[in-house]
Amino acid sequence: MRKYFFLFLAILWTAFVVFLCLIRSSQIPTVSIVGIDKIVHFILHFSFTFLWGMAFYKSELARNFQKILWCSFLLSFIFGVLIEFSQFYLTTTRSGDGKDVLANSLGALLAISVLNYYFKAMNTK
Repeated sequence: MRKYFFLFLAILWTAFVVFLCLIRSSQIPTVSIVGIDKIVHFILHFSFTFLWGMAFYKSELARNFQKILWCSFLLSFIFGVLIEFSQFYLTTTRSGDGKDVLANSLGALLAISVLNYYFKAMNTK
């Protein structure tokens, strides 16, 4: 059970992000903080990348930490780009934004840094 805990969380988080990014914009509470949209994207993809990285690590699909880090980052990047395309082409109240992809990528990079530190710490024990 513990082996699949992060996989369950990663799948649940992915579904949450898809839901949040594709619902009507009128259903999202508005907050008047400059740049809050980019901060939210950063946090969503930090969490997305971290959870998928841990899911890959715990499932023991790969023992190569660098491979786990790259796969986690690429998954987050591709997922973020697909969400932006979906917002642009599949919704009428949302729009795709290249700056969102940048915020997503920065969040993913921070998660990769945290995972790298964690993997190195676990490997030295």
